[in-house]
Amino acid sequence: MESVQETIERYRTYTKDNVSSKTVQQDIEQVKANAEDLAKKLEALEAYKRKLLGEKLEQCSIEELHGLEVRLEKSLHCIRGRKTQLLEEQVNKLKEKEMTLRKNNEDLREKCKNQPPLPMTPARPVITVEDDRPEQNVDAMDVETELYIGLPGRDPRRNKVAEVRSG
Repeated sequence: MESVQETIERYRTYTKDNVSSKTVQQDIEQVKANAEDLAKKLEALEAYKRKLLGEKLEQCSIEELHGLEVRLEKSLHCIRGRKTQLLEEQVNKLKEKEMTLRKNNEDLREKCKNQPPLPMTPARPVITVEDDRPEQNVDAMDVETELYIGLPGRDPRRNKVAEVRSG
């Protein structure tokens, strides 16, 4: 004979299968209904979008066209307002940057004014030839000419470009 426990277990299995199959079927029907509703809403939104883009307007009445026009004008107003706001913010940021750069420039100019002048390299002695000297002395004289590139006061040996000896 079957025990009471086995009978209870068979009952649970039977009721579980029946309940779950009914629930699954109801869930499937609900999902199908939701999908159909979403498809209808999507089609309506796509039709409205096409109208906003100026497509398939042949079926629209004058009232619908006027409503679309009003909606588009409101949208353009919002778009232009946002664009203006962004441009104003950009201009303000650029003005702030300009002021910062001007202040930095002024600070640098002030620093340059307060800096001591750079030392000048001593001038090399200039050899002048007097007219009353004999010609042979002028020809016999050695002259060195050097070209330096760089700021005054720096080591001229590092910046020497060319040395010309004549004589």
